Amino acid sequence: MLLLRLQSTPRGAASLVPTLRSRWLYADHKLVVGRVQDVRVSQDGTTLLAVVTRRRWLGGGKISIPVPLLRQADNDLTVSGTRETIRQIPILP
Repeated sequence: MLLLRLQSTPRGAASLVPTLRSRWLYADHKLVVGRVQDVRVSQDGTTLLAVVTRRRWLGGGKISIPVPLLRQADNDLTVSGTRETIRQIPILP
């Protein structure tokens, strides 16, 4: 399992964009969450965030997921979470 960790700076975010952009993100039980659109630094500057376009049946909209929560297993980018927890993530303004 590969753990994605980089420095939480705009430069760190820029270096992750090619690695994560356009990748499908899966949750528990191969649930397709959506596709990664961008990587940004959080407002407080401490965490890198993956901006994901969430599937409509999970609530739609763009959401952010902290990069330290992402895992790569084989060729899949994953985050721990059920359908209900993914639906509860607020949409980005």
